[in-house]
Amino acid sequence: MSAKDRLQQQQFGSLDEMMGAFAQEAVRQAAESHGMMLDFSPESVARLDTVLAAEKPGTGSDLEWATRLWGGYFGEVFRHNHPGNWVMAVYPGSDLSMPVIEVSGSQLYPLLKVQRRLTMGPAEDLASFYAKVSAALQARAKAN
Repeated sequence: MSAKDRLQQQQFGSLDEMMGAFAQEAVRQAAESHGMMLDFSPESVARLDTVLAAEKPGTGSDLEWATRLWGGYFGEVFRHNHPGNWVMAVYPGSDLSMPVIEVSGSQLYPLLKVQRRLTMGPAEDLASFYAKVSAALQARAKAN
């Protein structure tokens, strides 16, 4: 059974558990398919960008799978470095519900950002995005 089938058929106790499982699979695939070590550190986001530059997920279910896989990892980097939780939320201005990270009263959309990186290319750089958001979260934490 493929990792995709296994994860899609698995029952999870929480959204945190599900997204963590996707992130762990991303770590495994990055090492096996791309020779990249992903370790949930802020520095690993640049390596994730390199992996995504090599990915060609196409459209439909392949793009959805890649978005969940790599977006789960990207979100877990935030969770490992800023206290937060996965929740389901409706994207503003739409009816689309998706997993987001709630951190310090803010909602982060890592799956959406990864999908944009996969479909729009390097202009949607994850490392720069992570650095900006992380700095804003740290400033907010110091102000409180």
